[in-house]
Amino acid sequence: MKPSGAKIRGRVVTRASGSADETQSIGVSLARKLGVPGVVLLRGELGTGKTTLTRGIAQGLGLTDPTLVNSPSFTLVNIYQGDCPIYHVDLYRLRNERDLYSIGLDDFLGKEGVTVVEWSEKLSYPLEQALEIGIEDAGDDRRILRIRFPLPRKSCRQK
Repeated sequence: MKPSGAKIRGRVVTRASGSADETQSIGVSLARKLGVPGVVLLRGELGTGKTTLTRGIAQGLGLTDPTLVNSPSFTLVNIYQGDCPIYHVDLYRLRNERDLYSIGLDDFLGKEGVTVVEWSEKLSYPLEQALEIGIEDAGDDRRILRIRFPLPRKSCRQK
């Protein structure tokens, strides 16, 4: 989950899921801990449940019909409206940084709503205030989720 040589920043929690429904429920509970604007970075092999987790996050953010959440592998970005805008980004098909800029990620990433990025390892820059989730296949429908919560943002106190 971390680039080589990088320090882990924030608290890491491991969660086990025994089914797609449980993975979606984990997403619902994670959504309740997200600040807005917020960024969620997802990593995991094909078929590990990134979109299922995103469905739960969208549901937790007030999307009334979570079945609308589908992998944006070909559209690259899907936008849903819950309590805030939810940007669902899939970087799987992108080959280079030029492709990354062509989807306009900088227009909304961390600026409004919540952005969930599948295949986030293709991002060429760090996002220290993002919630990072690595999903591993543990056989059958079981998954292991390693969730890194960012460190709290520093605030300036006025006298």
